[in-house]
Amino acid sequence: MMATASAKTKVGLPWCTAMSPRELETWYNENIQHGTDDFDRDCRRAVDEVVRSVHRICSSNGVLFDVDRVIKGGSLGKGTMVKDLSDVDLIAFINPPHLKPIVTLGPTHYRKQLEGVIRDLEGALRQLSFVKNISRNDFLVNFTIGNLGPTKRSLGVDLLPTADNCLGHGRAHSDMFRAMLQLPNGYDREFYSASLAEHQLKFVAEKPGYVKALIRLVKYWAYECLPEKLQTSYPLELITIYRWENAGKPVHFSKAQGLKDVLQVLTNLRGLRHFWTYLYDASLANQAIKQLDYVNPIVLDPANPNNNACWVYQKRGNNVREVEDSARATLKCALLKDVVVTPNWGA
Repeated sequence: MMATASAKTKVGLPWCTAMSPRELETWYNENIQHGTDDFDRDCRRAVDEVVRSVHRICSSNGVLFDVDRVIKGGSLGKGTMVKDLSDVDLIAFINPPHLKPIVTLGPTHYRKQLEGVIRDLEGALRQLSFVKNISRNDFLVNFTIGNLGPTKRSLGVDLLPTADNCLGHGRAHSDMFRAMLQLPNGYDREFYSASLAEHQLKFVAEKPGYVKALIRLVKYWAYECLPEKLQTSYPLELITIYRWENAGKPVHFSKAQGLKDVLQVLTNLRGLRHFWTYLYDASLANQAIKQLDYVNPIVLDPANPNNNACWVYQKRGNNVREVEDSARATLKCALLKDVVVTPNWGA
């Protein structure tokens, strides 16, 4: 995959042709929306079969733990999937005593108990003939489901087992977030992440369909114009939602204006700082930013103030500059260069 917008320019992409903003709607329907519904349906069927199989195996004597529920996360669960470009997260909540919350066990013993669950899940998946390329790390089991739909596509899946780590911290999520802040490093805090995925899912999934359509367009832009390491969906989803809210949450709007607004923010990532008071208040958000030494770009995960969703842009190398340069190059293209972003995106 090429690393820059200029290197990846392709004939037919909307930002590379003399296309009007109105024609962008037609292009979106024909090139992104068309086929995504079928891909989504094929993925759901395959994932449901995996979930049923894991439940069946884990309820037998083969694996000695009890799965409470499995949540479909990632783009599939949020409703922001783009055909052929999306992977899936499955969050498996394991009942105690097989996996107890971190607050009960402490980080070290939780990691050891989780390691055993992950090992058993890997063994369960190896019993399924349609599951391939199985691997695992400290947090998850990764695998591929093949032969999806008439085109025999493949789907990458991350299966993350977790305890319900919200238990034991009182009624407020803020109690858990403060406990996370007391942990010595990000590695230990990361073990809470899977149990918070339901809240990430809800935050994005409850947004209207026309916002998800813009998210798909932004993600498609990232796929075509950014290197693979910077195509992570979640920060793009959150930045798009942030800009839609900033525009007044319009019901009907110009996709061209929405795309340009998002790209303008991406041209100045070092000026980006935003959070939501969704599961925590501003005081806790600012405490996390200060205590964890976060620097811009900052978009705090609405489900976890200890997670800066834009961290992917701050890893080693010139990641911020790469994103800014690619966004800037797209803004100069025929589709967007003359588009004026109005306060409500032309609603």
